Amino acid sequence: MSILIVEDSDDICLIMNRHLTKIGYKNILLAASAEEAFDIIGLDKGDSGINKDVELILMDIGLPGLDGIGACKKIKSNHWYNDVPIIMVTGDTSVISLENAFKAGAIDYITKPVKMIELRARVDSALKLKNEMDRRKAREIELEALTRQLKEANRILTNLSYIDGLTGVANRRYFDDYSEQEWKKAFRGHNFISVVLVDIDFFKQLNDTEGHLYGDDCLRRVAGALSDALRRPGDFIARYGGEEFVSVLPDTTLDGAALIGETMRTNVNSLNLCFAQSKTVTVSIGIAGMIPDKSRTLQWLISEADRALYTAKKSGKNQVKVF
Repeated sequence: MSILIVEDSDDICLIMNRHLTKIGYKNILLAASAEEAFDIIGLDKGDSGINKDVELILMDIGLPGLDGIGACKKIKSNHWYNDVPIIMVTGDTSVISLENAFKAGAIDYITKPVKMIELRARVDSALKLKNEMDRRKAREIELEALTRQLKEANRILTNLSYIDGLTGVANRRYFDDYSEQEWKKAFRGHNFISVVLVDIDFFKQLNDTEGHLYGDDCLRRVAGALSDALRRPGDFIARYGGEEFVSVLPDTTLDGAALIGETMRTNVNSLNLCFAQSKTVTVSIGIAGMIPDKSRTLQWLISEADRALYTAKKSGKNQVKVF
């Protein structure tokens, strides 16, 4: 920690230096003009050249060249020195002079001739204030960092709460929230929206013959195959429950949804997941779509996709049906 004395009188410099040293302040820097002070603190050297050790400046108002008030104003214009206290040292205690000094950024003043008891009181008070400001600023920075960490933790927790723990795709909760948003968006924009419902064929038999571990692996791999059929950033697949999956496709007509559904079906077939010795894992898919209006709800559209899925099941499975 350093104290900078800016004073063109050698005698006054000597007196203040002696007083400060006597009361325990050892690192005293001296400047006879504003320009010398600017050079010491690195004011014109950019942020990398700033001397950040100076924590208090004692400034004579009547400096040669740029006076103390102008120097104070320039120093305070630098963000590194915005919180560094400046005490004016002056024999001019007129209202106008002191008012201009405070407007320039000074926090206090010491009258000439300098008295040790006054110097000590003003310096101790200013440095106590500076230390408290530094502590508060450090706490604010720490609080901001903790707030950012908390927001990130909450974001991660929210994302985790939207993920199905077994398959790694979105869960029913996320589907409910996201699909409702997309439905409202489609309603406002008068845009087409489609729903794709997927069910793994003979899944109960698969679990009964191969065991739940194999069934869980099947669910994970099917979820991946379904996800691979989606190309747009807004499209996603969610686990709807048990062996069912669902996808909402914004701005997608029935023809477009049917193509995606067929890709999903073939992707699952390509997995070649076998069970009960002679069977391969397949999926049945039901699709429904519409431009939302006041006469229908999203739940109605999902129920129509479910009806299409039921038709696919009844018609022999491993196929796509469009309502």
